[in-house]
Amino acid sequence: MLMQWRVFVGYQASDDANYLLGATGWLEHSPYVGNSHWTLRHTLTLPTALSISTLGLSLFSVALPTLVYFVAFVAVQVWALHRHFGFAVAAGFALFAMTTSGMVVNSTYLAPDVSELFFIGTTFWVLTAALEPREDGRTGSARLWLLAGLLAGLAWINRQTAAGALLAFAITAWLAGRPARVRMPWAVLGFALVVGSEWAYLTVMTGDPMYRFSLDLNHDPVNRVAEVQRVAASGGWIDKEGNLSVHVLLDPLLALFVSQKYGLLFWTGVVAAWHAWRLPQGKDRQLLMRLMGLGVIAFVFVGANPKLYLVPRYLLVPAWVAAVLTAWWVARLWSVRRRLLAGGVMAAVLAVNMLCLSVENTQPRAIEQALVDWVRSHPQQPIHTDIETFERAQGFFRIAGVATQTVSTAPARPGDRVFYSPIRVEQCAAQLRCRDVASAFRRQPSWVSTEQLVGPAKPVGQLLNSLGLAQRLPADIRRRILTPSYEVTLYEVR
Repeated sequence: MLMQWRVFVGYQASDDANYLLGATGWLEHSPYVGNSHWTLRHTLTLPTALSISTLGLSLFSVALPTLVYFVAFVAVQVWALHRHFGFAVAAGFALFAMTTSGMVVNSTYLAPDVSELFFIGTTFWVLTAALEPREDGRTGSARLWLLAGLLAGLAWINRQTAAGALLAFAITAWLAGRPARVRMPWAVLGFALVVGSEWAYLTVMTGDPMYRFSLDLNHDPVNRVAEVQRVAASGGWIDKEGNLSVHVLLDPLLALFVSQKYGLLFWTGVVAAWHAWRLPQGKDRQLLMRLMGLGVIAFVFVGANPKLYLVPRYLLVPAWVAAVLTAWWVARLWSVRRRLLAGGVMAAVLAVNMLCLSVENTQPRAIEQALVDWVRSHPQQPIHTDIETFERAQGFFRIAGVATQTVSTAPARPGDRVFYSPIRVEQCAAQLRCRDVASAFRRQPSWVSTEQLVGPAKPVGQLLNSLGLAQRLPADIRRRILTPSYEVTLYEVR
């Protein structure tokens, strides 16, 4: 929790704006039916509604469900790993999970990634318990299989990217032999109870049995090839999701091995997997192979799926598997008295994780927050800004309890004051909602600067500058590391 506080985001006015809309929908007119695939993710919207109704609307209450999901995920993993592999593996995993940028930062704002990780991670260990043979030769009780199915159902309605992991669970159970296959209908029943209950609710409320499916299957069109071509044409290296991009077939692997979100975790995970493969037959090897199979299938489902954006946060399940494998390998090295190597691997992974955290953007909407702060400090002064900044700031205004009546997106006239961010104006120009009027938001010769608002620079950027290394970085990477969290100019129109 201390690390979560250190990298706390809270709200980023992206998909979480829709989850917040779904949560407030439940509070304002229950029973509620969302009108998008985001607002239908009840594993997020319902806990958020409970959090807001209990604590009031704040950045903390909005992010609280995801914070809790992550703490619960780590707790379940530590308990299970301690039970199966011992304290060293459990402790090592906890350190890796709590310092991996892609995990811990993602847990500090409202998103389905960590909740998916919790449901899948817990399902794995419940299924593992269900597959443990009893003295009579049968597998675990029907209640364990039912629980595994219930958790799998929650993973599915949380987000359908869980499909890869659910396929891995089905394969694992089937390959476990006839005793497991006899119990599998209980898991199917648990899954059907969750998914069927949601389907029945939406069908009754809307009269459309295909309501959920039509929303899920008809949202953002994805074209990975076009995105790779756009990056290449711009002369850059980084795509819009923050991935290193060189080729549509290589980019999924680069998202694992050359990513600020995961550091060295997948490099060490591959080495650990090789050592696990060489283990003699036994419980440890069987468990690690099942875990590896889950990680590989989950990765292939995301990496090879043309219907999904290649988003680093979609790779949390493979990252969890890599963290477990690395923790197991380090503990094994220590136990066979290769302690210098064990300490070196542990130190390297943690050091790179901390370096990655140091360049993490934990204020992705600092510009919008700066607008809210300015309006709060100048309650009677009208100000103009672009449509993108204003729309993204709406949630922050609502959370802060600050009125927006003095903020306008109309073209500024003589005597008006303008809150101007060139980054947001160019983002606005790329949006359909303001593409045709973007020129009105660009700086004009009649605008006179009256104030500069500049956020803090990243410590790692300051270090690279002092060492004279910053200019050797590719331009788009250099910009991400060196640019302050926000740069805004206040203009007066003359």
